[in-house]
Amino acid sequence: MSFLDLENKNILVTGVANKKSVAWHIAKTLEEEGANVIYSVRSEDRKKSLEKLLADKTVFVCDVEKEEEVERLKTQVAGHSKVLHGLVHSIAFANYSEGMKPFH
Repeated sequence: MSFLDLENKNILVTGVANKKSVAWHIAKTLEEEGANVIYSVRSEDRKKSLEKLLADKTVFVCDVEKEEEVERLKTQVAGHSKVLHGLVHSIAFANYSEGMKPFH
């Protein structure tokens, strides 16, 4: 058993942008500890840019500024894993060019 006791735990990691991002390093550590990491990225373009880095990983697209995409992510994760044991929120950017939007 590892110190963190994450063997076979399902963890959703949001916000991987590249191999320098905090989310990526957290995800790598979780995988090293035996966790099953599920990735969520902001766009199809981001997913495509991460193809090599996240090869053979489960990656869902979710722009958290769009409520329907958050609902879709919930459905996708539930369909992928019976239980979600944890969530890493590492989203560091939201586009407010059109003004402030409430978080909910």
